[in-house]
Amino acid sequence: MATLFLTLGIYVSFLTATAYLFASIALMLPLAKEFRAGGFLAYVATVLLSLLIGGGFAQIWRLFPFIVFFGLHPLVNSFQKKWKINKWIALAVKIVWFDVSMWLFWEFSQLIAVPYEWIDRYIVLIIATLGSAFLVFYDWVMTRCQKLIDFYVSKIDRSSRSRRSPVRRENKTEDIFGDPFASAEEKDENTKKPSETGADPVGEDIGQSAENKKEPTSAGGEDPPSGSGETEEPEEKKKGQ
Repeated sequence: MATLFLTLGIYVSFLTATAYLFASIALMLPLAKEFRAGGFLAYVATVLLSLLIGGGFAQIWRLFPFIVFFGLHPLVNSFQKKWKINKWIALAVKIVWFDVSMWLFWEFSQLIAVPYEWIDRYIVLIIATLGSAFLVFYDWVMTRCQKLIDFYVSKIDRSSRSRRSPVRRENKTEDIFGDPFASAEEKDENTKKPSETGADPVGEDIGQSAENKKEPTSAGGEDPPSGSGETEEPEEKKKGQ
């Protein structure tokens, strides 16, 4: 996005200042996640790609203010926040930095037509007054823009993480493969051996098999008395004999 804005600023002269503004805002995106190294690499890539697409290094003076100040301004503000530098000291340094950058651009670029001779004569005073006032306002606006981008990036990040979180299934006992999202306590409970739960599977199986082998010998379902080796014959068979 920053490359697109700067390229547009190169080809359309009256949009150059606007291109600086929107390109600087685009470079705030990696800084919202505190990726300062990524922010610097994005700045370098933006400058190189804009020069490559916009006509090569012959157009470097059109990007000079962005290269020496506007493109680095969001990164400097991020380091100011990280190191907790006093805002008034940081503002004074940025004023000097901006004024020197604008003076160099004025002296060596020759891209701005001067309608009046006195402007060129008092350019240092004009930059020191009007330029410094502009920088104070610009720094305040860009700081608010960075906070706004930080807010929306964190909001988007939270919503994306909530969408990626798995939905817990209510009935896990019917899943023969187990629930991969079950907690460690649930997995331990499901994988416990029967001996650990107090049940004796061997004794239960023997008892069940013995119970199944029992056959009722009377109407009351009672077992024959112990010690008798013979079983009672049916009444019809006895009468026949």
